[in-house]
Amino acid sequence: MVRRLLVAAILGTALIALLSAHQATDNSHNNPVWGGPKPPKKDKAPTSRSLRGTVTDDAGQPMGGALVTLTDDSTKDKLTFITKKDGKYNFDDLSFNKDYEVVARYQNQTSTPRKLSQYDHTADIVRILQLQDPEAKK
Repeated sequence: MVRRLLVAAILGTALIALLSAHQATDNSHNNPVWGGPKPPKKDKAPTSRSLRGTVTDDAGQPMGGALVTLTDDSTKDKLTFITKKDGKYNFDDLSFNKDYEVVARYQNQTSTPRKLSQYDHTADIVRILQLQDPEAKK
């Protein structure tokens, strides 16, 4: 009888040790309070926005070598970007708290100015700037 109790105690201790080791390595129950999985981390809100797009001619073809100018409406500071062959441009790290205007120029052609409002909280803004020939307006 004593022998059976001793064997039962040893087996019980071994079972507890085995379960403890399993629980320590089982990541599906890693929340110590509720025993369930941890909730997913929330994505942090972006602290700045970006503007990207393409400059095209009046037929919709990309225009390499166009000058894209971004103007801060309050300070009138200007940033410029010269498009590559694919007509693409990009401005990063723009403030959510400012209004901007973007316009493209190529030789005697100009796009319609486009506004970026401080009230638009889109983090990744896309604007297609289509060049217009001033002679075609007449």
